[in-house]
Amino acid sequence: MGLGLRFGRAKAAPEERAQVLVDSGVTAITEVLTGEVSEGVTMKEALSLPGVWAAINFLSAAMAGLPIDVYEKTGEPGGDKKITGGVADVLGAAVNDSTTSFSWRETFFAEVFGPGRAYTYIERRGGKVINLFPMEYHRTTVRKSKGRLFYDYTEPSGKTKTYEGKDVIDIAFLLKADHVNCYNPVMTCASAIRQGLNANRYALTVFGKNGVPPYVLKGPFTAAKEMMRAAADLMKVTRRSAEEGKPVLPLPAGHDLQRLGDDPEKMQLTPVQIFAVGQVARIYQLPPVFLQELSKGNYSNVEHQDLHLVKHTLRRWVKKFEQELTLKVFGRGSKRYVKLNLDGIMRGDFKTRIEAIVRAIQNGLLTPNEGRELENRPPKEGGDTLLVQGATVPIELAGKAFAKGGNDQSEKQE
Repeated sequence: MGLGLRFGRAKAAPEERAQVLVDSGVTAITEVLTGEVSEGVTMKEALSLPGVWAAINFLSAAMAGLPIDVYEKTGEPGGDKKITGGVADVLGAAVNDSTTSFSWRETFFAEVFGPGRAYTYIERRGGKVINLFPMEYHRTTVRKSKGRLFYDYTEPSGKTKTYEGKDVIDIAFLLKADHVNCYNPVMTCASAIRQGLNANRYALTVFGKNGVPPYVLKGPFTAAKEMMRAAADLMKVTRRSAEEGKPVLPLPAGHDLQRLGDDPEKMQLTPVQIFAVGQVARIYQLPPVFLQELSKGNYSNVEHQDLHLVKHTLRRWVKKFEQELTLKVFGRGSKRYVKLNLDGIMRGDFKTRIEAIVRAIQNGLLTPNEGRELENRPPKEGGDTLLVQGATVPIELAGKAFAKGGNDQSEKQE
C-alpha cells in the first residue's frame, strides 16, 4: 500500500467484483480494425497522412520539373522545328509577371492530385498567349451549355466572371461520364485513407501517454464512488511511475490490472501503417518506393519500379497535359504543339547515360552535336553529320572489299 492507493477493503464474491475502465481506447482500436467510424475525411485530414502528402508532393514536383518545349510541324525529313520565345517562354519559363512555370505547374498538379481538378485562365492579346493565371479550385464552377463548357469564377470581391472553355486549361484526375464533373481521389477512397489516419491516431494515443495503454482495474469494489476514486489514484500513480522511470507497479491483494485490447505489436500496428501506405500508392498508381516505403525494396525491384513510374504513371499525365495545352493554347488543327521531355527523369547515372549517347552516335541515330545537346554542351564544327561504324556492311558485300584489294595487289606486282 506504499503507493497511496485508497482501495476499499470490503469483501465480495469474484463474480460480483466491478470493473473500472482506467482509460478508453476501444473506439480507436475498432477504427483501426474496421475503419467504420468517421469514414469520411476532409482534405486537411487527408494531407496529414504522410502517404497522401508524399504522393501529392512527389507527383506534382515530378510534373513541374519536366522540360516543356513548343514545336511546329514541318513535314520535312529534318524533323519538326523547335519554337523559341513568345508562347514557348510563357509555358517554359514564366507564366506571368510573378509566377514561374515550375511554380505554376507544381501548384496546378497539387490541385489535380488533391481535390481532383485544376484550372488556369489563358490571357491573349492580338490572338497570342501572353499570360496564364491560375484559378482556385473552390472558386470555380463548371457547367455545360449546348455541348460547350463554361467556367464561372468567383473572385474574392464576390464578383463572378465567366470564361469560355477554349480559354481555360482544365485537367481532371478522372472525369465522370458527363465530362463536367470529376472524381475526387481523396473523397472517393476516403475509407482507405481513414484507416491510415486511425492507425496513426491510435499510435499517438498509446505513445502520447508515455506508452501506457488503456487498462481495466478489477477489485472488490462495493460502490461506484469507491471505484472512481481507485481509478483516479491508479492513473496518477501510473503517470508518476512512467515519468520517474519506475517499471514496477505493485497492486494491493485482491486487485488485478488487465490490458484492454491488444498491444501495438500484437495487433500489428506497424504492418497496418505500411498497408496504409500501399493503399495510397494504389490510389495514385505509384510504386511504393516513391512514398519512402522500402520494407521490401532491393536494388532490382527498385530499378523496375522506376521504369514503372515513367511508363505507367507519368506518361499518362504527360500525354494528357500535352494535349490539353496544345488544344487550348494553339487551337484544334494547329501545326504547333507542346511536348514535355521525359528524358530528364530517365537520365540515370553518368556512365550509363554517356554509353547510351555513344552507341546512338555510332549507329547513326544521333549526330555528335545532338548528343552534345543532350548534355547541355555547345555544338562543334562538323558535328551535324550522321556517322556509322565502317565495319558494319550488308552481308552480301562481306569479303568483296578484301578480294578487290587482293586483285589490285596482284595487278601492281605484274
